[in-house]
Amino acid sequence: MRSTGPARGRPTSRDVARLAGVGQSTVSYVLSGTGRISAETRRRVLDAAAALGYRPNLTARSMRTGRTGRLALLLATPGEARGGLLSAASRAATDAGYTLDMRTVPTDSTRAAVVREVLDSGLYEGVLSFVPLDDAEGSPDAPDAQDTPTATDGPAVVVLADTFDAQMRVTGPAIGPEPIRELVAGLAARGHRRFLHLAGGLDFRSAQARRDAYLASVTELGLTDLGVVECGWAGARALEVVRGLPDDLAPVAIVAANDILATAAVRGLTERGLRVPADAAVTGWDDQPTSEFQTPSLTSVRIDFAALGAWAVRTLVARVREEEPPAQPDGFQRVLWRESTG
Repeated sequence: MRSTGPARGRPTSRDVARLAGVGQSTVSYVLSGTGRISAETRRRVLDAAAALGYRPNLTARSMRTGRTGRLALLLATPGEARGGLLSAASRAATDAGYTLDMRTVPTDSTRAAVVREVLDSGLYEGVLSFVPLDDAEGSPDAPDAQDTPTATDGPAVVVLADTFDAQMRVTGPAIGPEPIRELVAGLAARGHRRFLHLAGGLDFRSAQARRDAYLASVTELGLTDLGVVECGWAGARALEVVRGLPDDLAPVAIVAANDILATAAVRGLTERGLRVPADAAVTGWDDQPTSEFQTPSLTSVRIDFAALGAWAVRTLVARVREEEPPAQPDGFQRVLWRESTG
């Protein structure tokens, strides 16, 4: 069999430059994150690289520029990362010309050593961490996602440990408890005056913040608070609480700290012959996959984890490049009113 032409090798930066209509040096600047390149030109280069399937030789780049083109994302429990956070973070890194490596960090006594290994490896230009770094001996003074970029001898670091706990439950401050205020106000507008809060585990800042927002809203609107009951994050305690409420409970609005507690509350109310939402309105938080499809469908709070992941990576890239970080966008959270509130 005769060859019909030269074999086509892997695409090169010259191919990318030709397709994007720019010089080869511009491709290098875009993919290395150096130089001042307009957003339009950067997008053309990245689109051309994606169309050709071009991947830079990271080893050669590192030897030539001292840059590795790699970012690390540290998670305690990757199975708990939700709502497209990881895929969105990876896409944002790729769009900026980086490879994103996910590293699992244990929550036991070896955590500090694993974190230290990542920071000292020399493999990463930046580290996005969902676990605290303050007990990693010699770790850089890692700012959170809102601070001004700080230069260190190691990689640039963005820490979102204050946004999530080890199980990727929201703790703030990037995602606050404001939707609780919207829920209480919306229920009051629907005619509710008596409220009960099923709180999550109050050793978590997320549960504390939601409780505080609930109490403040009830007070400000002149509503009746029937109490705050700590239920942890599992449904058994919430079901027990609702089963034990007074017979003259209705009408009432139950504001639960997550969808599991809210679903358990609906079960308990139904067992007692109370109708949701006619006798009792129930709200949750997290917008679990089943919440939209249960009967009645559950009013909840949806968190846009994908948007959060992309923003966090863009913040890290800005820190790596010593550029101004992107502003935190609005709309990470949204109340979804459904049948459980009428």
